[in-house]
Amino acid sequence: MTDYAADLVTEAGTPAANLRTGTASADTLPAGATVLFNNTGAGSHNLDLTINFQWHGLSPGSAATPSKRRIAIAAGAWIPVLIPNEYGDANGRVALAIDATATEVKYLILAT
Repeated sequence: MTDYAADLVTEAGTPAANLRTGTASADTLPAGATVLFNNTGAGSHNLDLTINFQWHGLSPGSAATPSKRRIAIAAGAWIPVLIPNEYGDANGRVALAIDATATEVKYLILAT
C-alpha cells in the first residue's frame, strides 16, 4: 500500500506536482486534500473512497451508514474530488480502490 502525500499548492514557487498512477486497491490519499483524477482509458471507471467515520454513533458500513463513496469517471474525463477530512481513518488516510484496468487512471493530489 502506498500512502501518497499531497503536493503543496501555493501562489509562488510551487514545485511540480507528482502525477500518480492508480492501482486496484493499494493506495491511500490524505483526508482534506483535493484530488484531480484523469481517466486515460477507453472505458469508464469507478473510484471508491473508503469512509471511515461514524454518523450519529453508527459504524461505517452499517445499514444506515455508507462505507464508501463511489465516483464514476468517463473515458478521457478529468474530475476534481474533495476528500473530506471526516473520511480519514485514525491516521488521516482514505483508501482508494479503482476498478478494471486501474493504471488507466492518473491523478494529482493537491493540498488545500
